[in-house]
Amino acid sequence: MFHEKEDLEKAFNKELFVIKNDLYYQQIDLTKNGKKELLRVDISYKPHSTLSGDTYSLRKTNDGRLVGFIADAMGKGLSAAMSAMAITRFLNYFFDELEEEDGFVFDVWIHKTLKFLQKNLFDEEIMSIVFVEYNIHESVIKYASCGMPAFFIISENGDFQAIRSNNPPLSIFTENVRINSLPSVSISKMLCYSDGLSESLMHGGKIYGSCLKDDFIDSICVKDFRDKVAMHIGQGDDDLTYIYIQKLEISKDFKVLRIPSTYEAIDEALLTVAGYLKSHHVDSKTSSQIMLTFSELLLNALEHGSFGVDKARKNYLIEHNQFDDEMLRLEQLHHNKKIKIVYGIIPNGKRELFEATISDQGEGFDTMVLKNIVINAEKFNGRGFVIIRKLLDHFYFNKKGNAITIQKFITPVLEL
Repeated sequence: MFHEKEDLEKAFNKELFVIKNDLYYQQIDLTKNGKKELLRVDISYKPHSTLSGDTYSLRKTNDGRLVGFIADAMGKGLSAAMSAMAITRFLNYFFDELEEEDGFVFDVWIHKTLKFLQKNLFDEEIMSIVFVEYNIHESVIKYASCGMPAFFIISENGDFQAIRSNNPPLSIFTENVRINSLPSVSISKMLCYSDGLSESLMHGGKIYGSCLKDDFIDSICVKDFRDKVAMHIGQGDDDLTYIYIQKLEISKDFKVLRIPSTYEAIDEALLTVAGYLKSHHVDSKTSSQIMLTFSELLLNALEHGSFGVDKARKNYLIEHNQFDDEMLRLEQLHHNKKIKIVYGIIPNGKRELFEATISDQGEGFDTMVLKNIVINAEKFNGRGFVIIRKLLDHFYFNKKGNAITIQKFITPVLEL
């Protein structure tokens, strides 16, 4: 029994390895009409059992387009999981091949996928799948949805669209796939999902699809949406997979601090942020969680970012009682480097969201190592990441890895 469970866990980790996501915990910085915007792309992937018929990948082309798919293989268990893994391997392989040759072409990618399925599906087997290409800079979406639920788009002016499937599910008998375009789409939010989300039963017996649209519209961020989903359907009745995209401007009401790279400046910044939370009547537990995280992240920005001290060197200095002297020397050398802190509260009725971005002038790190959090969270090292994941609701890095945005929901305590 033990070995069977271990084998299933290995198979699931293999599924996670085959899946590709070029944007793990990463947000994309954009500039539109002179205004800075942020694009956040989050994926929720929760198989109902160890082996899943759902699969996905999210890729980013060399010229900045986002390309993704969600597939739902017919049936459950091993057969569906094998089909899901096969199509995922193929799609990612040909994505990389197209990029290495003349650049990724959406239509060619889908055409090659159809040829692959015609040769590899069984006669009775079908595959529901949605392909999406989002050209961020030109605001154009291309899609081919084959037997999948409608995906949702909310424009910047608040208009809602449900984009319905434009093809039947794929099989060996499918001869062509229709590809449609949505030009000049100014996205505020977008949601693609498998039917495991919309068809799961709520506690009252109705399917969640009756509430899904409203929950998506009302959600202020992906964590808010996840909480709404969990409140209505818990773990769900089937594999749950969705991609949640959000584009937003940096709030003009946020506070901005630019501090020198010194320990004294960090202490002063922590007092300033703590005062801000107190002035907004944030409860003491939530405030303590935010401030503990802030302290850890500011020290990381100082020591790893501004000073360039990696984990191995820091451990060596501590073991040889040289840490304090070396930090003092580096502080004198790098104090002119700036650490930027942008923070504020986004109102959302009874539930408000505290958000902050801390950035330094260091070299950053390869954010793709964060995939280890998804594949093998218990073996992922790093005190900072442990604190963030335990105490906060969500976080994002920039591409370079020298800026982090954190989010924490707060419920203000009213004064008596």
